[in-house]
Amino acid sequence: MDPLLKEKLLLRKFSSLEYLEELALYHHKAIEGLKECLDAFDLNPPQHIDWQSWPIWNSPEVWKIRVLPNFQGTQQSIEEGIENAKRGNLSTIRSATGSLQGLSKDMEGIGWDWLKYIDRDLVLQFSPNLGKAEQLASNIWLTVGNYWRPGEVLDEKITGPIDEQELLRYLQSGELV
Repeated sequence: MDPLLKEKLLLRKFSSLEYLEELALYHHKAIEGLKECLDAFDLNPPQHIDWQSWPIWNSPEVWKIRVLPNFQGTQQSIEEGIENAKRGNLSTIRSATGSLQGLSKDMEGIGWDWLKYIDRDLVLQFSPNLGKAEQLASNIWLTVGNYWRPGEVLDEKITGPIDEQELLRYLQSGELV
């Protein structure tokens, strides 16, 4: 596919309602997975270590009082952003996706060790969905904010995998490959 056309189609995809809704879905799945992980830890805390002496930043408690409420607020902003995007206003989704990226950076000091004590299948309902939501949010934020550098949107290390066949759905009438 011609790189200029590919870039144009990616920008359409990353700003489409369908893509925004995909972000909302993955982010919601991450929140639900996080809740299940927190519940599982509460129901079956590790017995062989003194987890209650962990620093607060490395315990599930900080996830309950700080991370989960922030994720829930971001989810609400994403959903509002989608509703506003349906009316042509992309500022709310730009703000929500920027906030999600900022939240991820804010979490750098928060420990994930407690997840080692949760059933791996539960962790897989949380962590990969959060990663996917963060990837989608980054693509949306860069697109609706017009922050991409020329040609950068073609870099799969930044955007994630690109399916050229799927991109053809974003051709407009009269456009040719």
